[in-house]
Amino acid sequence: MKIILFSMVWCFLLAGCVTTPVGEREYYTDQELLSAGGLQLRGNDIAGIVSGNTLYGRYLEQSKAEEGNSEADPRWVEFVSNDGRVAYYNFTQLIQGNWQLKTDLICFSYKMEIPQPENCFVVYALDDKHYFVSTRQQTMGQVVTVVLGRKNGNVEGLKLK
Repeated sequence: MKIILFSMVWCFLLAGCVTTPVGEREYYTDQELLSAGGLQLRGNDIAGIVSGNTLYGRYLEQSKAEEGNSEADPRWVEFVSNDGRVAYYNFTQLIQGNWQLKTDLICFSYKMEIPQPENCFVVYALDDKHYFVSTRQQTMGQVVTVVLGRKNGNVEGLKLK
């Protein structure tokens, strides 16, 4: 009888500790991702996630989130081909570029009117999302963008050059 009573009390105590999430949590740094259980992906795992897929995501701007306006973060879609080409669409213009793996980083370069430096990212997986963390000196360790979903192939028909 004591065991049954103890078990019931223990179950009630444990049930009181269960919480439900109030809203989706945003992660703005690699340290926040690691603390939450995020897993840093390695070269082949990164390629498996992006190569040959259409990615859907949004940029994170911590300043907007601090103002309570994270929904205003710009969204994007990008087809990442198996041959190293990308077609990126930010719902304003289509931009062509290339991607490659450099050990455990994914690097993108885009053909723009004003030349831009190559952007390389560390990629983390957490839940059903993928977080791209900056390696640039001025933003090192910050989450720049979040891949919210992906589909196999060029499902949006983005033109590659």
